[in-house]
Amino acid sequence: MKPRQSGFTLIELLVTLTVVAVLAALAVPSFRALFVKRSVSAAADAFVVDMRYARSEAIKRSAGVTICSSSTGTTCAGTAGAWKDGWIVFVDILANGTLDVADGDEIVRVQQALPTISLMQGTAGTSPANDLRKFTFQPAGWARASSQTFVLTPTGSDGASFTRLICVSNQGRAALRPEGVTSCS
Repeated sequence: MKPRQSGFTLIELLVTLTVVAVLAALAVPSFRALFVKRSVSAAADAFVVDMRYARSEAIKRSAGVTICSSSTGTTCAGTAGAWKDGWIVFVDILANGTLDVADGDEIVRVQQALPTISLMQGTAGTSPANDLRKFTFQPAGWARASSQTFVLTPTGSDGASFTRLICVSNQGRAALRPEGVTSCS
């Protein structure tokens, strides 16, 4: 008796590889959209979580807590509206919005730059007291005149369809709006 050989023929292997290649070519654009959508959601969630954290720390410590845009991670040196470069949360003993370690200020959180976000810019509300670079929470847990709308736009040419909106109320409460919402009202 002759032993029977098992395996694939070259033609079967080529047909299988062709089918896999066609399916992969169809799936890659969907995965790209999924990754972009997820990166925008992660960035928006990180910002909202840190805003809520700053508010809760102000209440817990009975001291001012500031969250400010920061490209260095050690100072409030970010430009107005450049939140995509990162931010810091610090206990602000004098509640003046300035990180001054000599006065006892302490950095409690640092968010590095968000490389997948091309724009994370706040637009001030109607109050002239708005500063697009920082929010200072008072010991009671609210930030006066802090009404802003943040628009997060991912990098890439198709990014406009994946933008997300973060609305910060006049008291400093941040809320992430569902996809497709274009205004805070």
